[in-house]
Amino acid sequence: MLAWPAVPTTTSAEDDLEKPRPLLERAWPGIRDGRASLPSFLGDTTLTLRARTHYGDLQTVTPIERQAWASGGWLAYRSGWLLDGFQLGATYYGSAPVYAPADKDGSLLLAPGPQAYHVLGEAFAALRYQEYALLKGYRQFVRRPFINGLDNRMTPNTFEGLTLAGQVGPAEYFAGYLTKIKLRNGEQFVAMSEVAGARGTHYGVAMFDVTLKPQRGFSFRIAEQYGVNTFNTFFGQVEQLWPLAHDLQLQVGAQLMDQRAIGDALVARTQVSKWVTRNGAAKVAVTWRDLTLKGAANVNASGNKIQVPWGVSPSYLQLAQQAFINANEKAWRLGVAYDFSNANIAGLTAFADFGRGVDSINPVTWARLPVEVEYDLRVDYQPPAIPGLRVRLCGVIYDQKGATRLGYQVRSIVDWEIPLL
Repeated sequence: MLAWPAVPTTTSAEDDLEKPRPLLERAWPGIRDGRASLPSFLGDTTLTLRARTHYGDLQTVTPIERQAWASGGWLAYRSGWLLDGFQLGATYYGSAPVYAPADKDGSLLLAPGPQAYHVLGEAFAALRYQEYALLKGYRQFVRRPFINGLDNRMTPNTFEGLTLAGQVGPAEYFAGYLTKIKLRNGEQFVAMSEVAGARGTHYGVAMFDVTLKPQRGFSFRIAEQYGVNTFNTFFGQVEQLWPLAHDLQLQVGAQLMDQRAIGDALVARTQVSKWVTRNGAAKVAVTWRDLTLKGAANVNASGNKIQVPWGVSPSYLQLAQQAFINANEKAWRLGVAYDFSNANIAGLTAFADFGRGVDSINPVTWARLPVEVEYDLRVDYQPPAIPGLRVRLCGVIYDQKGATRLGYQVRSIVDWEIPLL
């Protein structure tokens, strides 16, 4: 994926040994002493700037070209915890054009036009009880399978709703009901059902998932997402990590997705309105010191393509552009990653991936779709001398059998998280 976690981090006094002091405290040292004398709700307040610039140039296999260079990011406020149980938070997002030719609109770095956009993407109140429960209401960032920030442009998706999360022993849980979503380059919050394709409707999504980690290296996760009058998605995943020898470890995993139309079945209709589809996937990864080799494969049922309108797929086959989850598609992936930190280039990592999918069909007409192949190359650099700075370069080549030309993406992203307060 082209994403970094989109939740701005916060800085507290306990983190001073590991994180740089906030910018305003360095400029005016007296602020630190003044904050220490305030109640925690005020004294532990954080203000974080996430500055980002993103250049993207892409071409599809059809005659479409998109190009833009944008600059922006977000400013995140988090209060301290009142009585260790109540918090307020807000995040303001925006993006503005640096270079954006009108005839190459559609990069998703800007609003259509291409135009600048800005929006209060998060505005929430939270209640918590130790680690057992965190209740959060109104506009917020969500990171779950299929419903998440998809933070691979200038700003992420965010959502309106009510969520409850926490940890009880080895179990981590998340539940909620989401009514609306603000898309990556949008200024308005739109009903979840409308973004899924049911125009003019106002239905939401109920969700619950739990992750169990009963022992080191093992995890088991199930998730259920019920889109009212659209579709229901079940997701299960099990993973195990084994240390095999000195500096050598093996990880294996398996996934199951079950998705089906429910209620009025308003979206993604096929030859039948009450469609059902499934996807099964497996992966294996071997890590030796700083080198990781990985492989994965999946099989999708013919009932429909897996629908992912509210984020990015958790599939092991998700590459920078394609997820290989078409109806009836069979796909496999190979990848390699290397961390150059021990080669005297601290903070530098490189990734290369290859994916190929065959036997896809159109779920409405049952016509066979072309074989698709994707090649990804990505380089990330986080210079140790500049905390919070990340630089990403990404190239993608997409080859569809029978197309008259290759598709490609070239992206350059500079992302700098700066604690102001």
